[in-house]
This record gives sequence, C-alpha cells and structure tokens, in this order.
Amino acid sequence: MSNTGHDPRDYADGVPPHAAPLVGFRSRKAAQLAAYFANLSGGQIDKLKLIKLIYMTERGFLHEHHSPLLLDELYSLPHGPVCSSTLNGIDGVIHESVWGDYIGRHGRDHIFARKFERAQFDELSDAAVAIANEVWSQFRDMSAWEIRNWTHENCDEYTETTGRIPISYREVLGALNDPAADSIDQEISELRRAENALRP
Repeated sequence: MSNTGHDPRDYADGVPPHAAPLVGFRSRKAAQLAAYFANLSGGQIDKLKLIKLIYMTERGFLHEHHSPLLLDELYSLPHGPVCSSTLNGIDGVIHESVWGDYIGRHGRDHIFARKFERAQFDELSDAAVAIANEVWSQFRDMSAWEIRNWTHENCDEYTETTGRIPISYREVLGALNDPAADSIDQEISELRRAENALRP
C-alpha cells in the first residue's frame, strides 16, 4: 500500500490514470537523481528543495546538452516550476517499486536516502552528475523557500498560478535565450513519438 491511500494494484502498472507519465519518462534516472541530492544533503532533504534542485538540473542539462535528462513533463505550480512525474515519484504516486529502491519519506515534507556509491547511480551519466553538482553548488546553502522564490524571480518560463500550467521545453530554452529552442523542442516531440511507437 502506498502512502497515498490507494493500492497500486488497483491500476495498470500501479499508476493512477491522472498521474501516468508520458511515454519516455526516465523514472529510474529521476529516482537516482533524487537519491543523489539526498546524499549530497547528508541523507535527508526537504521535498520542496529537492524538487527545485531536480527541476534546475533538468533545465541546466537541457541548456548544456540540448536534450532533456528525464524527459519529464514540466509545469508551473503555485510554488514554482516542477518536473511533474518526478514529483509524483517522490510522493509515491507512481512506480513505487522503482522509487522505493532509492528514496523514502519522513512525513510529507522530508525525503531520505541511504548512502550510495557513484557506481550505483548507473542511470546518471558523468554529464548528468556534473550538472547536478553545479546546481548543488549554486543552491545548497539556500533554504527550500529561498530556492522557491529564486525560481519565481529567475525562471522566465514560469507563470504565476494558483493551479497548474504546462511549460514546454521550447519555453525553457527561450527563457535561456537559446536560438535553437524551436528545433530542439521539435526533436524532443519526435523522440516522444518514436518511443510511443515502440511501446508494446
């Protein structure tokens, strides 16, 4: 039984329909990234801070390598931009058997992970770890709310909202003044279509 009150066996693949990630989402990679940041934080980290660190890593990786790290869906929420399926994984809503190998939850607001060696993060390339380390160096001394406020003020792709507004990869790259925003967004859309075609 997950901590959401639903039995995952009630749904195909253990995922409630409203939370099902798009084809291509790298759930295990996202779980390892969450555990990586929890390890950097000494084994436990505030959930809000964690989801902001992961968003900034996805944003930084996209900018640096013109390819998404997690192939997640991005949204503006009241507390800033998020990687949506990653947040669902952290909350135990999707792929509990995957996420449970890497993180656990203390109540609603704290995430913990046991100590992992670098080799155990086999889904994270050296390039991904390099971006994660840059993000950690920039934000490690900020509180969750300081990072939250920073994203509101500095991520131009974010829209202030009391609800949920999609953020496209084009909008992220546009906010970063990347001239290839349109073509990269198209490539990502084609990647999703290709992975969907391969889906059983």
